[in-house]
Amino acid sequence: MKVVLLDFNGTLFFDSGFHREAWGKIYRELHENSDNEPDPSSYCGPRNDIIIQNMAPWLTKEERDKVSCHKEALYRRICKENPHQVRLVHGALEFLDEMKERNVPFILASASIKDNIDFYFETFGLDRWLNKEDCVYDDGSYANKGEMHREAAKRLKAEMENCLVIEDSVSAIAHAKEAGAGCIVAIGDGKNKEKLMELGADYYITDFTEFDFSWLED
Repeated sequence: MKVVLLDFNGTLFFDSGFHREAWGKIYRELHENSDNEPDPSSYCGPRNDIIIQNMAPWLTKEERDKVSCHKEALYRRICKENPHQVRLVHGALEFLDEMKERNVPFILASASIKDNIDFYFETFGLDRWLNKEDCVYDDGSYANKGEMHREAAKRLKAEMENCLVIEDSVSAIAHAKEAGAGCIVAIGDGKNKEKLMELGADYYITDFTEFDFSWLED
């Protein structure tokens, strides 16, 4: 049986709109005299430091760290202002319960920073299924999502070939494939299905009611 490496943003929690709104505010703060904003899709997948470096290459590492913290504080504020939209993806609760019932090892591997991980555990009660101390998150030591996948697999004492990875973004799917994931499940609203399948996803779901537990046996 495979172990499962779970992304969070855009996977268990469809929050891309909140992130795009926060990044838009950050871009306008950094580019006061510009009406042009990058394609919102450029905000999805890469670590904050990379996004900010592309957005404002003149900033120092220390300045980028401050911008990153500011952006995530904006994001959390936007979440709190829209409580009716802050919920796990359809079928996620049942999926997590079933994973626990089946004794399938699983872990969170998220590109979020620790403050956001704390927010998610408090907001969604994730400690019902996960140990926060085991989670892999962006602490500045990982070059990309593939390295996070490898670290998550290591924490579960598993080889990447024995891991099923669930992700939503183009870059994360590509990194999971490059890292040697044994099975990759992409999730989204269907618009990017073809692209994610081309990049190496084995299956595609629009929510967790479509997850097939037989995939863990492949």
